[in-house]
Amino acid sequence: METKQRDLGKENMRLSFVLWVIFCIAAMAGMLELSAHKTIVISDMPQDQAGLTASSQQADHALELQRGESGSGSFLIPLPQNVKAEDVIMENRYMERELWIHIRSDNEKFYAENAVGGDTSAILEGRYEVQPDGVLLKLAMDSLQEYRSTMNDNILEVAGCNPKDMYSYIVVIDPVGGGSDYGLPGSGYREKELALQVARLVQKKCSLSNVKLYFTRTEDVDISAEERIALIRELDADFYIRIGAAVNMEEEGIYGIQSYYNEEYFIPGFGNVDLADIVTKAVTVAASNRALGLFPAEEGSILKEINIPAVQLSVGFLSNDRERDLLQQEAYLEKVAEGILNAIHESCQRLAEQVQGV
Repeated sequence: METKQRDLGKENMRLSFVLWVIFCIAAMAGMLELSAHKTIVISDMPQDQAGLTASSQQADHALELQRGESGSGSFLIPLPQNVKAEDVIMENRYMERELWIHIRSDNEKFYAENAVGGDTSAILEGRYEVQPDGVLLKLAMDSLQEYRSTMNDNILEVAGCNPKDMYSYIVVIDPVGGGSDYGLPGSGYREKELALQVARLVQKKCSLSNVKLYFTRTEDVDISAEERIALIRELDADFYIRIGAAVNMEEEGIYGIQSYYNEEYFIPGFGNVDLADIVTKAVTVAASNRALGLFPAEEGSILKEINIPAVQLSVGFLSNDRERDLLQQEAYLEKVAEGILNAIHESCQRLAEQVQGV
């Protein structure tokens, strides 16, 4: 009797083991099936983060676009086999109205044989460049948009939308100068370099929710006044903050924070003076410096062409030896950047209060 019970127990254990193995195999098969067909959200990288570069030695090739389908708002990019989500990087080059997509793959001829489909009505032209580690797609778009993408069964689906539909507030950050425009001289430290460094720190430190910052430049490139204004108008931005410095060779002892505003254009509720005041105070407090005040913009200033709350911030005097040395310290510029972000946060709150009070 005992022998039969032991045999029965062993049989039950073997049966349980077999059932467990079958369950594990079935679960694994289900997971593999799911992973083969699941939709993966691709990490979207804005212009000032992805850092994609085109090769000056590689020729562009025409990328075929299938025309005809419209209305869905999404275009479909086929991907070579074995491409994973981490092999795809998107870069929204909004100043050029282009979308760049780098795809890590060893299939150099894939896009010579495969076309972009779906709703391609927003794409003016498509090109691609073969690079050592993959292919760089360059899509010229008909307008400035934000993009979201998903990957499903070797198809990258990209949808564009108006930035105003994604963010409550849009702010344009404009470091002065760039390229051949050095800005104000500063005994070896150029205004364009200082402004760009502050702008990059603002971009790096920004954690504002529901606020999108757009930068007229994140590199040392030429940007015309017309291009800067066109960005503001196409975005329908809420605020404009221009970052620069000051020089006073007649009184080299002068130092501190000051701002300029357009006194000729009155904006009811929250206008140029209000923004300039908030920015000046916030940066002065964050940097533990002194405020010199607010001043009307001079003739020819870009501020004269802007019809939203706008300010030009001078973060210090390049003509003052001690302040120029301070402005070359990253720890100090980080405080300036924090002040600018604090000012943006406060300005958005003020604008929200104004809307709620209407």
